Amino acid sequence: MRRVNIFFLILAVLLFTSCKASSPTSPERVKNPPVISSFDAYPNPIHYRESTTLSWNVTNATTIEIDRGIGQVGATGSKQVGPLTETTTYTLRATNNDGTTTKACVVEVKAGAYFELVSYSTGYRSYGSCFISGIVRNSGNGTGYNVMITFQAYNASNVIIDTAHGFPADLGDIPAGVSAAFEAIFFDTYDWNIIAKVEYVIEWLNREGMKVMQKGWLIGN
Repeated sequence: MRRVNIFFLILAVLLFTSCKASSPTSPERVKNPPVISSFDAYPNPIHYRESTTLSWNVTNATTIEIDRGIGQVGATGSKQVGPLTETTTYTLRATNNDGTTTKACVVEVKAGAYFELVSYSTGYRSYGSCFISGIVRNSGNGTGYNVMITFQAYNASNVIIDTAHGFPADLGDIPAGVSAAFEAIFFDTYDWNIIAKVEYVIEWLNREGMKVMQKGWLIGN
């Protein structure tokens, strides 16, 4: 009798083991982390104190962030950054329940000039024409070539006073850290009496021949 019980016990164990081994198992869920299709900057490279625009395209993310103070952004978009003074890396981080994906964008900043009008004075000559004199300084880290400063004058009605569209001053090539003096005289201003606004434009070429411009107002805005 005992042999029969042992036989049935062994048979039951074998049947249970066989059924368990042949029972189907649930497939493991495939993870689907975010996908960063693109994260770029244009233009790239740029010169000292120039700006560029970051653009990106991300799918399957619940949160998307860009470092360096930009913060959370949408799945697609663009953001202007700068002016930059050194090569800078931006990192985009996209997250969902299945993980995190990151991508870096390196913006290369080349040596370049950057000009500022550091001081100026205005007045009238004895014959009634307005003059402007001042100092332009290259505060960048590269030479500026063919540097020129021009002016545009207006009266209170926004009519151009100077018929020659301002006075251009050719300042030549100015290395980094060097200043240059200029003086400009507006002709044919006596009949118009008072100049209400004067706009200045500084133009130069960087090392690769790229034209750059900086402008602002001397009088009025």
